[in-house]
Amino acid sequence: MTSALTKEQKERIEAKRQLALQRRNERQRLQNQNPSLSNVNSSSDKSSNPEECHRTHDQQCVIPNTCIVKRDSFALNPYTKQTRKEANCNPRQTVHNHKVYFGSRRFVHQRNNSFSTAEVVTGSCKLLSKERFIVVVPYQEQLIDIFKSLGSKIYDPQERTWNFALEDYDVLMRKVQCLKGAVSISGLPDYVLKTFLKTSHEPESFKDVDLSRIDKTLLDSLMPFQREGICFGISKKGCCLLADDMGLGKTIQSLGIAHYYIEDWPLLIVSPSSVRYLWADAIMTWLPSVPYHSVMVMTASTDYVKDARVLITSYDMMTRRQNELMEMEFGMCIMDESHFLKSSKSARTQAACKLLKNVKRVLMLSGTPALSRPIELYPQISAINPKLFPSFFEFGMRYCAGVKNSFGWDFKGSSNMKELQLLLERHLMIRRLKSDVISQLPSKVRQMVILNPEVINSKSKDMKRCVEKLDQEYLTGTEKRGALLKYYCATGKAKLKAIRDYIGDMLDSEKKFICFAHHKVVLDGICEVIREKKKEFVRIDGSTESSTRKLLCDKFQLESKYVAAVLSITAANAGITLTAAHLVVFAELYWNPGILTQAEDRAHRIGQDDSVLIQYLVAKETADDHIWPLIQSKLDVLNKAGLSKDNFLDTETSVLKNLRKQPSILNYFSEISLSDDEVADDMLASLDLEEFENCGKKPKLS
Repeated sequence: MTSALTKEQKERIEAKRQLALQRRNERQRLQNQNPSLSNVNSSSDKSSNPEECHRTHDQQCVIPNTCIVKRDSFALNPYTKQTRKEANCNPRQTVHNHKVYFGSRRFVHQRNNSFSTAEVVTGSCKLLSKERFIVVVPYQEQLIDIFKSLGSKIYDPQERTWNFALEDYDVLMRKVQCLKGAVSISGLPDYVLKTFLKTSHEPESFKDVDLSRIDKTLLDSLMPFQREGICFGISKKGCCLLADDMGLGKTIQSLGIAHYYIEDWPLLIVSPSSVRYLWADAIMTWLPSVPYHSVMVMTASTDYVKDARVLITSYDMMTRRQNELMEMEFGMCIMDESHFLKSSKSARTQAACKLLKNVKRVLMLSGTPALSRPIELYPQISAINPKLFPSFFEFGMRYCAGVKNSFGWDFKGSSNMKELQLLLERHLMIRRLKSDVISQLPSKVRQMVILNPEVINSKSKDMKRCVEKLDQEYLTGTEKRGALLKYYCATGKAKLKAIRDYIGDMLDSEKKFICFAHHKVVLDGICEVIREKKKEFVRIDGSTESSTRKLLCDKFQLESKYVAAVLSITAANAGITLTAAHLVVFAELYWNPGILTQAEDRAHRIGQDDSVLIQYLVAKETADDHIWPLIQSKLDVLNKAGLSKDNFLDTETSVLKNLRKQPSILNYFSEISLSDDEVADDMLASLDLEEFENCGKKPKLS
């Protein structure tokens, strides 16, 4: 039993019928214009020779200029009025229903009868390496014959594709033109060909650049791969994207490039607000020849900064004060964490592009320059080299798998990523992973991060009361130690806002990390900001049951959606393995360096083939001013005794400057031997932040 045709089916059948009528009428029109063709047709149809009726593709001859081949084209018409007109203008050649006649000979282009006569085999060219390109196209026998005729041909049986040397590109395109009407191949874009077909390539080795004009302190601190990164930036005239993996020293490399071009200063550094002061400290550490008073950190919209030789600001402040910054005529700019400019529609990206348009040298720094979509790279690329790609649209079509929908063009996909990587590496990008330079890296790289002092509540009543207590001279040793421990407890609350800001910025990189803290209020605050960012995490503290710990560790190790492990310094410093992370962050310090190194080793375990970056978040004008030197001093004693191989003295930015004169913490702990750390641990464990807040408060008068 058959059902009646629907209206939609009837319309589809009628459309196909009309198309068939149009083709038949066109065929009759061509036959009327050339009566001799029908005679040849009829004679061939009556031929009893099967070889005459069914010529093999090897016997067929191909005619030049009969195939549409367009470079950098996205839509190809296999048979148009223009191609028909060109065919009719040639007295020796006539195109008739995909049968090509040249002189008195006839050559039949065989087609599968199940396909429409207008169907064309389509393909595209893609860059495979700096020297070779690949042709992605379905099987077509005549095309394969052309491929085999080229000396540089290589067939990949697994991928079922052919690739060739770039030198044969023009030869291949000319030969493919003979299949006009049967094969349509879009070629490589002109900007790709101009880059890799140049007769005089840029030298691949740029390591012999003279770096003598850079500050000697910085040069003496460079690892070999960091020196190579500086040479690359200089070879690109200070306009490049440093996309090294996290922990490989993008900061020191960018400062080296910037100092090489010091004659172009003033220098603008734009970074997330949580690391502005880290940049100021880095300049003081690596570039001592730069007067520190000429380095200014913009903290408010009212700050006077026009006399700054080096200006450090945040992305938000840059957006608010863009007109004023443009008037300062910066000659060089460093954009830290440049993936903040991923959206071309955001106010910060538009402000940055406008500001950078007149800057001579632009450095972009990001370990994750394209977080998820290649289209997010375009604002960064256009700021560095606005002439690299013809337009936003062509970039989107070529590398973002552009698709047109009812709302317009959608560029959220990705395509030709290998070609894009090669193109960026040739023009403006250098990227090294830790695995590439592991032989040059120590097993642990420690870094001290100065938290933003603007959001550290170091002037609160609780903090002042702790300082006053510590300054009292009549206290006994035990009382002093107790006062210091309360100061440490108050410091956790005072620096919590800055810790949250730093962790929030770090989550945007989508790198797995471990975060250690001691106080419950700090652990809670870290977990809260991770939830606000809608990220998954695991937490292990003193309340976590031993049976649950293994399950939480396995989740972090095996599931990519878990980006953070929030751990208690004392409750989770041993007995667990979290080698899926290569970044360890200590939101709070701890005066026992043995506990810290044990905690570090949660990520750096036997079998870990990668270097681990360890960041210590410290706040000025807090207990950290005292605890950090204590950690260094204790480890130094252990090193001299041969009891430890760790050394915090080599930590980047290892000197924490005191902004006010305070008695050294060593005075309070001078009476405590290394074996007495357990006593201090017990004292600290008994402290609670809420208990401390109530401590010392006088009852109100009635």
